[in-house]
Amino acid sequence: MEITFWIYRWIKLLLWLLFGLLLFELSRLLMFIYHYEQFQTLSGWALIKIFWGGLRFDLVSVVMANSLVILISSFPLNWSKYKWMKWILVVNFIIFCVFLIFNLIDIPYFSFIHKRSTADIFFQLGGQTDVLKQLPEYLSDYWWIFLLSAFFFYISYRWYYINFFTIFKRDWSYPFNKKSLVFFIINLLIITLFYILSVRGGTQRIPLDIVDAGFYAEPQYTALVINTPFSIIKSIEQKQLESLSFFNDEENIQQLRLVKKYSFEKMMKKNIIVIILESFSKEYTALGQRESFTPFLDSLMKLSIVFENAWSNGTKSIEGIPAIISSMPTWMDNPFINSLYCNNNTHSFPLLLKKENYFSAFFHGGINGTMNFDAYARQAGFDAYFGKNEYNNDKDFDGYWGIWDEPFLQFAAQKINTFKQPFFCAIFTLSSHHPFKVPEKYQNILPQGKLPIQQSIAYTDLALKKFFDVIQQQEWYSNTLFVITADHTGISEDAYYSSIAGRYQIPLLIFNPENIRPMKEKNVIQQIDILPTILHLLNYPHIFFSFGNNYFENKNHYAVFYENGTYYLADDSNLYSMQNFKIEKCWQYNHTELKEIQVNDSILKIREEYLKRIIQAYNNTLINNNIYEHIRKN
Repeated sequence: MEITFWIYRWIKLLLWLLFGLLLFELSRLLMFIYHYEQFQTLSGWALIKIFWGGLRFDLVSVVMANSLVILISSFPLNWSKYKWMKWILVVNFIIFCVFLIFNLIDIPYFSFIHKRSTADIFFQLGGQTDVLKQLPEYLSDYWWIFLLSAFFFYISYRWYYINFFTIFKRDWSYPFNKKSLVFFIINLLIITLFYILSVRGGTQRIPLDIVDAGFYAEPQYTALVINTPFSIIKSIEQKQLESLSFFNDEENIQQLRLVKKYSFEKMMKKNIIVIILESFSKEYTALGQRESFTPFLDSLMKLSIVFENAWSNGTKSIEGIPAIISSMPTWMDNPFINSLYCNNNTHSFPLLLKKENYFSAFFHGGINGTMNFDAYARQAGFDAYFGKNEYNNDKDFDGYWGIWDEPFLQFAAQKINTFKQPFFCAIFTLSSHHPFKVPEKYQNILPQGKLPIQQSIAYTDLALKKFFDVIQQQEWYSNTLFVITADHTGISEDAYYSSIAGRYQIPLLIFNPENIRPMKEKNVIQQIDILPTILHLLNYPHIFFSFGNNYFENKNHYAVFYENGTYYLADDSNLYSMQNFKIEKCWQYNHTELKEIQVNDSILKIREEYLKRIIQAYNNTLINNNIYEHIRKN
């Protein structure tokens, strides 16, 4: 009787868990099919390895999602006698469905962030006061995800009902005696061991983590190995960065030259306007050697210093803004703005330029509070913030995110004209964000391209042209240095620009109307290099701290980014991936392909040492919040 009782419970439980694993594997297959352009180079054996390895990560999520039913299955209770058991089963099913829907929603969302969602998605949703307005558009664009979810929920419910709710009709009382107690203890030990091993992901010393996906796939494919609930859970668990000790901290900071003091006595007090274009991939411009949707930006490049090999340090706006304004990258799972270190001391453009009596303003047409940009602007030292509230005219509201780019850039031009010089302005555009709409009057005028984003890129480029048409008539225009770049790349169907290299490559130019000297720079530059480079060009005389480097005095040009537990370093021709602080792969990149190559061991040693140095400096500086201590010692 006792053995039959537990076997019956175990069969029911295992059948349900196996069903959950099947649904997660089907979700992985759909991810592969939907993003085939990015995964098309995978061989059949590599795919088998990914799907097999993915079961380890899926088991963690499936078991955690079903913790309640595992718990009540561990005890010899007659379910039919307790009505509250039904409610536990209902709650358990809801939790499982939440896990499942996060996994499904990431299928289309992967196009935008190029990785599995992490815990910061909750912060973003919390800061998106316009989510309800966007929901109809998401339902329209990705209706199939909701139908798919409904189908998954239905078959899950049917199988769940068969497995567990039928127990209320067939369950029997468990006899309580010495023999049954022994069976109960044995069962409890077995199920506890099963639960612990499943949630840990095995018997290894350290619980399964995102970085372990590298055992089953090359770094650029690890997002296919893990699942979204696992990614979210692990990023929540990451309470603090790991303190590293490869090198002496003080000597490491000096070696990397993160504390900077240029040999100037007086600054050229030019105005500075940094224009950050939403989702502007290099691919969409003339630099991408594909069809360009940015005729104005392309024409401005002919008059500017153009960096032909510029890289972003992240895949989200919330990662790109601090990288550009504060030289602060996100080399961890949670964006800096939403991390434990968001209140750390940083050296941003506004804070550093206050020493030279600059006025500073941040412009973003989005709904105030979106992604906490207004809070970040205050922390970064901006004197003023201009968003949708300050624009104060809802007739130009796009219905989703905020004010259309064309009218908002005109508003920015008018406001800037009232500022006392010298000033620093950051202008972050909006309209080339999903759902990629353009005003009705331009829908049949602007080129559409193959992807919806491309027409919205053309619209923002037109808005940028009209912005320059207005400001070039102002007296402050000639005394202004313009920096134009992107927060991150956009979606792509191109094989190269969907690769781990192409999806981090962005446009970057510096335009000086007073001293037009067109130049084409071919070496690597990254977003965090913008701050030290601009300060050097303007003869900034004060000491400051920056994770980036001045492009024009740096001998070794690198770009560093972090994705799915893997660190990447790009030099002028190659891209390297590092896991567990050891370089595992190297690719050669260009505009057409990403090809794995073998590199001389001495070069690998140099790149590996640099990555270990910069990551140690990043982790330990954020943990200790000690940039001013570094400055004092240097």
